Amino acid sequence: MTVHELDLAGITDSGLRADYLKSSRLFRDIGRGRFLGRYMFPAAKRPYFDTFFSFVCYVDDLVDDVNRSLEVRKQRLDEFERAYLAACDGEETETDGPPSGDHVADAALSRALVHMMRTWDLPYRDVPQFVQAQREALTTYEYATYEEMDPFIQGVTLLPAVWINGLFEPQSEDSEELCRHTITAFQLLDFAWDVQEDLELGRLYLPLEDLTKFGLDRTSLAREVGSGHVSEAVRELMKFEIDRAVGHLDAGRAWGRTLHPTSRTFVDLDIETHRQMAVELVKDDYAFFGRPKKGLGFNSAKIAPRTAAAAARAKRINREAEQSGYRIRRPWSA
Repeated sequence: MTVHELDLAGITDSGLRADYLKSSRLFRDIGRGRFLGRYMFPAAKRPYFDTFFSFVCYVDDLVDDVNRSLEVRKQRLDEFERAYLAACDGEETETDGPPSGDHVADAALSRALVHMMRTWDLPYRDVPQFVQAQREALTTYEYATYEEMDPFIQGVTLLPAVWINGLFEPQSEDSEELCRHTITAFQLLDFAWDVQEDLELGRLYLPLEDLTKFGLDRTSLAREVGSGHVSEAVRELMKFEIDRAVGHLDAGRAWGRTLHPTSRTFVDLDIETHRQMAVELVKDDYAFFGRPKKGLGFNSAKIAPRTAAAAARAKRINREAEQSGYRIRRPWSA
């Protein structure tokens, strides 16, 4: 993020500008290839985009940090929530002794996030619901049924998705439902792509009832995935999971068209990236599951050329929108 972007956004308070800049640096460091998506938005919207995605990635990383014990991760979620609630009330976070680097990051990100959500009329008081859903996911290691996994999908996946849909400026009443289908598809494809990594971390996000349907259990799945060769049962299981995800992707395929033109390029590229994930997962008779690879991102070799083309296209669209009088909303002021 640059000070020029903050100027264009109309964010003038020096303390708040520092919070936004810190949030953007966090996003750059932990957001992986998704950070490149910021260049598909008007410069004035990028501080808000950076802050929101920094928040989602930051809380995800608090939960997934295997270098910290379960108790420490629970504590970090509690600390972030306290910092966020303090920011909601315009108060400083209370700490025992001098604030650590974690506490400083919690507070800065929280202040920027509250401002971002209030600017875009998003339900900023509902953020603790997302933190609670992550807290519950922290100690859940498997799901018996797809229905049992629904609270995770609703709380961890779809709650922030509906919020970001507001930042994308929906132009249709159908937008939220299409967003829900699309982001559900993204999550299910991520579950399939990361199945080996999740199993190694002691988690499984494929419902046990699905494994049973194809004569598998958690132990046999863990033994096969990454072994270099997978059985017909694993291929059938993965086909079932990927088909479910692609069904949601197809149902939400019009999402981009329901958004303001300045948001469509990013969403369309994200959908294209996940469609490519589905292709990679099923290619060569599901060979991926014999030798899983790193995830696809906007900066990965297969997607990077599309990312560059999308950024160039978005630049033209954004310029035309601004020439036609488009301006983002004024920042929230207490």
